[in-house]
Amino acid sequence: MRFLVHVRIQPDAPQQEIDEQLPAEQARFAELVAEGVIQNFYLSHTRDEHWSICIADHQDTLQEALQTLPFYKYMIVEYTELVDE
Repeated sequence: MRFLVHVRIQPDAPQQEIDEQLPAEQARFAELVAEGVIQNFYLSHTRDEHWSICIADHQDTLQEALQTLPFYKYMIVEYTELVDE
C-alpha cells in the first residue's frame, strides 16, 4: 500500500537536540529510502515540515519503521492511505 505521510516537527521541540540529532536523522532517513519504505519526499522551505510517499503492507508497519527515526519523538505525523491502481 502507498501512503501520503505529512510530518511536522512540534513547535516546542528543543532546537539544540534537533541540531545534535540531525546527522543520525539524515542517515536513518536515507536507509528508509534505500529500503524502499520512503519513495519520494518533499521538504518545506522552513525545513520543519515534509510530505512523503511511503510503501508498507499496513499503516502499523509504516509507523514502526518511522519510529526508528531519531526525530520521531518530536514529530506530529498524519497518515493517508492512497488508492493503488
